[in-house]
Amino acid sequence: MKKLPSQMGAIAAASMLATPAFADGVTLTIDGVRNADGSIIVLVFDDKSAYDQLNWRKAAQYADIRARAGSVTRRFPDLTAGPYAIFVFHDEDGDQDLDYDQERFLEGVGVSGATSETPEPSFAEASVMPGDVAISVYYGE
Repeated sequence: MKKLPSQMGAIAAASMLATPAFADGVTLTIDGVRNADGSIIVLVFDDKSAYDQLNWRKAAQYADIRARAGSVTRRFPDLTAGPYAIFVFHDEDGDQDLDYDQERFLEGVGVSGATSETPEPSFAEASVMPGDVAISVYYGE
């Protein structure tokens, strides 16, 4: 019977090792930023309706990151539950608004789960769990 506490400790330690590292939140890397003008706006959604409308007021997290050509990284340590759909845009002119004409975006955009220049995945397709997430920015040129 003296083995039971040590066995319980071993079981608890093993279960902790098997648990995903959700406690670390989301580490987001944004690739393909074409210049250092303006900033990268990040909207993280945990709600399908808010994501579908890109309603920044209902975003689970919002970040305004100074742009840098190439890639930028941002940690979101509070995002530990998931799933999340992440939308980013390169606000090159700094007006806090995504510029577009009737045919295309005029600033770079990216969405978790997108694999092309027309990033329009559904919430389910864009959903990611906490951990390392990479998003490519596409420019409508």
